[in-house]
Amino acid sequence: MNATMKGVLLLGLLVVGCAGRHVPPATLPPEQPAPAQEPAPKQDQTMQKEQAQPQPTPAPKPAPQPEPEPTPAPEPEPAPAPEPPKAAFPSGTIIGEIYFDFDKYSVRPDMQDVIDESVQKIKDSHMKVLLEGNTDEFGTGEYNFALGLKRALSVKRALIVKGIPKEMIKIVSYGETKPACQEKAKECYRKNRRVNIKVVD
Repeated sequence: MNATMKGVLLLGLLVVGCAGRHVPPATLPPEQPAPAQEPAPKQDQTMQKEQAQPQPTPAPKPAPQPEPEPTPAPEPEPAPAPEPPKAAFPSGTIIGEIYFDFDKYSVRPDMQDVIDESVQKIKDSHMKVLLEGNTDEFGTGEYNFALGLKRALSVKRALIVKGIPKEMIKIVSYGETKPACQEKAKECYRKNRRVNIKVVD
């Protein structure tokens, strides 16, 4: 045989030999089971349950009620007008006598207590007063009238300084026409040189 034929025969033998031999099928390795998951902690399970459960809807807050308007306090009844104080002395009463030195019209220091007492009486009873200026009989009628008026003005100023309103004071001069004493004596003349503080309506 030549070389070509030998090669063909050898190839045929190889094919026949391979066909008679059984080749087992390839097998895959068995699948390993997946490791079991560890149970979640209770706290996580509780949170998961709470998250899974629907949260209740909060009830709406009630609308604020308007505050009731304050009831106005009843107006107090007007107090009755106070009654005017009754005069402690009737009209015509002489509540004070201010004496003067001869031919003088300034109020003497020793007459200040009489001024103060008269002021208190006038304030307590809200009386109006008339200041009557008088003189002794020495001098002309015109001169004595002017002197009596000056004496009354001096007493008026003293009352005003002590707080008596000038509207509550009137003055008049009688000069020598209304003596308190008729005797011709020095003591009598001193009584005539005066200002009477008299209550009037």
